[in-house]
Amino acid sequence: MIPIRYLLIPKPCLILLTVLALLLALPQSVTATDNPSDFIRIVGQNAINSLTNKEITQAKREDLFRKILHRTFELRLIARFALGRFWRRASKAQQIEYIALFEEFIVKAYAARFADYKGENFIVGKVRNINERDHIVQSEVVLKNGRKIVVHWRVRNGKALKIIDVLVEGVSMAITQRDQFAAIINQNGGKIAGLLSALNKKIGR
Repeated sequence: MIPIRYLLIPKPCLILLTVLALLLALPQSVTATDNPSDFIRIVGQNAINSLTNKEITQAKREDLFRKILHRTFELRLIARFALGRFWRRASKAQQIEYIALFEEFIVKAYAARFADYKGENFIVGKVRNINERDHIVQSEVVLKNGRKIVVHWRVRNGKALKIIDVLVEGVSMAITQRDQFAAIINQNGGKIAGLLSALNKKIGR
């Protein structure tokens, strides 16, 4: 059984927390670019100074991250993908509850770790076009010990650029999350209510 404390934070996500920390202080204006590489690069460059501010309260971090989540990630799409085949099995009420819980859990799980950011370097590389809408932005995170972590951002160009997946060392966070959610639901007799209960417990409700 997957312990509740690990819900939504599989091992690759612990590395990803460092990368996502670079998004915390993104000003509204930098999302106006339609270049995927610039989108990711400017996000990181503009965030670093604010992330080192130890005077930011946890409530403020959560508020900032929630805004970032809505502005730079295709959150509803990611949430639906993470639920996989169970999305269609969920009632309308369960879908609404799940989307709200998914957002709240990500905010609390990730924002809580931003205070530990230690100024790792973020380097953006080439862009690989998958199709007319989707692009992979290649990047590296250089840790303080010199280790380089390869991170690829899948960015979709709709009305605005939005991140729809992050691959850390080749591991898709969206697929990892979907597998984890499926395991929790299956452990609860295939009932989506089991996942909703686990999410509620994790965020302290």
